[in-house]
Amino acid sequence: TVWSKAKSSILKTFDFFENTLGLKGPQLIPYRYFYLTLANYFYENHNPNYSFLKKYFWYYSFHRDDLLSNTGDINLHIELLNKEKNNEDYNFPRFIIDKDTLRKSSYSSKGRLSRAILSLYAHKSPKDWKYTDRNVNVDNFFFSTDKPNLHHIFPTDYIAKNLGNNTLDSNSLMNIAYLTQITNLEISNKNPLDYIRDYESNSNFKEVIESHLLPEQILEWSSKDEMATDALDTFIESRIECVILELKKQLKDIAIEVIDTKDSSNF
Repeated sequence: TVWSKAKSSILKTFDFFENTLGLKGPQLIPYRYFYLTLANYFYENHNPNYSFLKKYFWYYSFHRDDLLSNTGDINLHIELLNKEKNNEDYNFPRFIIDKDTLRKSSYSSKGRLSRAILSLYAHKSPKDWKYTDRNVNVDNFFFSTDKPNLHHIFPTDYIAKNLGNNTLDSNSLMNIAYLTQITNLEISNKNPLDYIRDYESNSNFKEVIESHLLPEQILEWSSKDEMATDALDTFIESRIECVILELKKQLKDIAIEVIDTKDSSNF
């Protein structure tokens, strides 16, 4: 009875993920239940509000609390989505994000926050560092070397041999960017001071850096002969600020509270 309309709402859900958010494949979706809540929203909805949906997606993907982890949460989400769908009053509660959860986000994790971070990086349509007009995340790649890779800005092998005064984990997702496989292989385990110098001659490299939500300070490294002994830590803290600034743009008009549980004063 409902299948023809349900099929359309399911297709619109996939279309939203891929063509509005730019997320290529289910591995970047933080909650599997998003498929259910969004399909419900699109069902018999002739005027979907995509601005609202983007806020909904980023709000629940990045919130400090796990707010869509079980079937009991689904009804609360559907209630919110139905209010917007039916032109009723609704509101997002205050948004809380913890810097320390971003700091500790893991390259090896497939949890909700790790997927959320990678989905935000993908949403910005990052460009390759060497071939700067080329999108990294594409539907079709014609050579194996075009395959998107996750690149450590500070390579793990480099940090292992040059730990200095760094205390943070080089496998934090704050130290990760999307690059094509061939560019990633060219960089290998080089000192960031050296390999960034190779790419910054590209006239639009500043815009490329911005497409990765990277702090501009990495452009300053190339003009120096050495970095501070805690450069990785400094970089990660700056990247956290870039991510939070982007979330503030995505969640415009929503009250945002930024905390840092690494600091005991927040307890």
